[in-house]
Amino acid sequence: MTMTEAGEVLLPYAQTILGLSGSARRALSEQHVRPIRFGMTEDIAVGSLPKALELFAASYPDVSLDLTIAGSRALSEKLALGLLDVVIGDPDEVGMKPVSRWQVPLQWVASRDFRACKETPLPLVLFDTPCTWNGKMMKALDEIGRPWRRAVTTTSLSSIQSAVEAGLGVAVLLDAGTQRDRMKVLGIADGMPPAPTVEFGIFIPDAGDLSRGAIGGLWRFIADELQICEGASTKK
Repeated sequence: MTMTEAGEVLLPYAQTILGLSGSARRALSEQHVRPIRFGMTEDIAVGSLPKALELFAASYPDVSLDLTIAGSRALSEKLALGLLDVVIGDPDEVGMKPVSRWQVPLQWVASRDFRACKETPLPLVLFDTPCTWNGKMMKALDEIGRPWRRAVTTTSLSSIQSAVEAGLGVAVLLDAGTQRDRMKVLGIADGMPPAPTVEFGIFIPDAGDLSRGAIGGLWRFIADELQICEGASTKK
């Protein structure tokens, strides 16, 4: 078959109409799918979290994520202003009751070649911003009478790791942030006190429901990867 002269005239208009129709459908669809605005601390963002996000993307292909990595206090401010939908952070620094909370052990870490002299103050690598971890480190050392000094203060997890790897001092990190090929974990045999534990919580405005919807699915994947067991290490 061949097109008539009128058909030749109509063809480009028909192609334009079909293209605009598809664009309109996509635009309307995108308006109804708002991304999940998810904030977390840098310590939680490292380690196995990328796997949780990969699983979430496969299970909810139509839901996008808008991730914010910041300190707990900054995340708390954004949550209060309605700029975030869900936050994982320090319950002591987020001005809201967590939907769920859990404890995680820290580890004393140093470079593999680090040797601390018990007669001199222990050099510490600390977060420069207000951080409950700093106070826990100092209190644990004070309780056993171990002298210490501020050797490095910095603002990010990556710079803490770099300072430790360079042998500049000792820090406390989560297991996921401990790079064992370049760091070692210190214990009682090294003259260190038991490492402190820290708490994390998940926060949703108006105590939202974690059991349903895309946010609930995201939380399930994160809880699995972080090995948070309901009824064991989780406290509501």
